Amino acid sequence: MKALSIRQPWAELILQGRKTIELRTWQVSYRGRLAIHASQTIEEEACAAYGLAPASLVRGALVGTVNLVDISVLDEASWEALRNHHLAQHAFPGPTFGWQLADPQRLPRPIPMPGRMGLFNVPDAVIAGQEPPFRATYTVERDTTSPDPERPFELRVVPNDSNGYSLALYQWPVTASPALTGGIFLAASSGGQRSNSQPTKPECLVSLAGDPLRAVADHVLEALRKSGYKATDLSRERRRPFRLDEETGLRLALLFLTVKPLTRMDRVEAISGALRTMPSEEAYYWFSKCTAAATAINAQRALRILLAGE
Repeated sequence: MKALSIRQPWAELILQGRKTIELRTWQVSYRGRLAIHASQTIEEEACAAYGLAPASLVRGALVGTVNLVDISVLDEASWEALRNHHLAQHAFPGPTFGWQLADPQRLPRPIPMPGRMGLFNVPDAVIAGQEPPFRATYTVERDTTSPDPERPFELRVVPNDSNGYSLALYQWPVTASPALTGGIFLAASSGGQRSNSQPTKPECLVSLAGDPLRAVADHVLEALRKSGYKATDLSRERRRPFRLDEETGLRLALLFLTVKPLTRMDRVEAISGALRTMPSEEAYYWFSKCTAAATAINAQRALRILLAGE
């Protein structure tokens, strides 16, 4: 069976029958039964808008199936006319494909497995519970088992099954040198509070893949060069993380966080260019806001508006 990975709460809304049109910038010739995979990404504002608690939603698993009836191009008029079916809250972004869904059926229990870009195949036996789900075999080799105060960020290559990869940015939750920040840098994992305890592992801040990652590839390579690596060091087969210095890592984190939900590449390019010239003090300020639990979502949106007029 073909499967499609969808962010929450949209996957849940499809299974509830409330969302009957899935929006995509591409189409396929396939029609028929389609497995719904709930991705790891969750849009908390959308959860609030539709009365769903983020903590209650399944992520990183197959959750149900639907029937893909048809795919049609939506113009501005049809976008507005079908708003109660696709549930998008933003304005018409331009020609979009509406995937018409019907007959949602929830699986008896979620089947944990990684998602992929585009349509991907899932054996029918897995859906039926007759075979175990796929197991991830990828592991990361660390350069060290303790944080490096000079290079507190790690950029990891995570290969996927379509011969591509995503990049995941991790941070050791330690406070930074006060040289540039005046002692006010706040580790993302501490929720804005300093901690003197020795961390045992870095925490994932954000991952990026697909078109947004390709659009900022030059920024990634520039970050690697600034931290002493060569462009040729970046490949799908790499297992050791890239250790990034503090400012390089936080600027890359800001870039990933702000461009991840975007589909318009002109906005991605505008954000990438603006972050290159942003003063250090301002970059540190935005990083603390965009990674603190209490302010992250609103701060990331504010930064998109500031840099790209989203």
